[in-house]
Amino acid sequence: MQLKILSLNCQRGYHSHLPLREFLRDVFERGDYDFIILQEFAKDVPSFVRGVGPYNLLEAHDDQVGEYAQLCVAFRQGYELAASDFTAFATKKPDPIVGVVHSTFGFLCGRFSKADKVYVVGSVHLHAGVFRSTRREQMRIIKRQLLELSRPEDMVVFGGDCNLGPFEHNGMARLLAPEFVWATGKIPSTLNGWYSENVARLPNRIGAFLRFFGIPVRLWTDQVFVDAKTALNSVTQSRVLPDRVSDHSPVEVSIESNE
Repeated sequence: MQLKILSLNCQRGYHSHLPLREFLRDVFERGDYDFIILQEFAKDVPSFVRGVGPYNLLEAHDDQVGEYAQLCVAFRQGYELAASDFTAFATKKPDPIVGVVHSTFGFLCGRFSKADKVYVVGSVHLHAGVFRSTRREQMRIIKRQLLELSRPEDMVVFGGDCNLGPFEHNGMARLLAPEFVWATGKIPSTLNGWYSENVARLPNRIGAFLRFFGIPVRLWTDQVFVDAKTALNSVTQSRVLPDRVSDHSPVEVSIESNE
C-alpha cells in the first residue's frame, strides 16, 4: 500500500507573477495524491481548486476571526471522512509590531477511512516570528488532539508550515516523540523570502526588507510527521518539488507500507 501526500503553503494566492493557479489545477486534475494539505488557503485559492479533479475538500470556520480558516485538507474520492477537528491559533500571539491577529494559524485534521484502513491527516500552520515557546505550545496542543482522535492501528500523517527557525527542529522532534516521527528530516530548505509578500507579519516584512538588498532568506520551515508505527513498518520518502509557485516550495511525501 502506498500513500502520497503533497503539502504547500499557498501564501494566500497573492502571487500573480507565480504560476500557483496552474500548478494547483494540474495537481488536482492529475489526482496523483491521496491527500493534499494546504496552508494560507484563502482569498482566491479555493475558487480555482474547488470541484477540480477527483477531490473533496475539508475546511473549517475560524470563529475567533469570523472567517474561514486558511487551512485545507483535500482528500481523493474513495476516502470517507468520518470526523474532523479544528483548532484556531489566530489569537495566541498577536504580531508584536503591528498588533494584528491572523486567521492563517491553526490546525485542521480529519479522520478518513478506506478499505478498512483509517488515516488521520492534518494540516498545520504554526505561529511565525521569534516566539518559539508559542510554537511549542501549539504543537503540544496538536499532539494531544492527534492522540485523542487516533487509535494505535491508525496511520497518522500531519504537517505543513511549521515556521521553525534555525536550531528549532530537533527540539520540535523531541517534543513529538515517541509517538510521532519526522518524515521530512532530510529535505533541503523550503521557504525563500525572495518571494514573500510584504504583508502585516514580521517575518514577511523582514523578508521584503532583505529582498530590497538582494538577500534571499531560506529556511527549512515546511515539515511532515508520521506516527511511530508507520515509520517503523514503512519506507517513507520525501522531496521538495522544484516548482516555484509560492514563497514556499511544495513538499511531497510517499509512504510505502510493508504491512
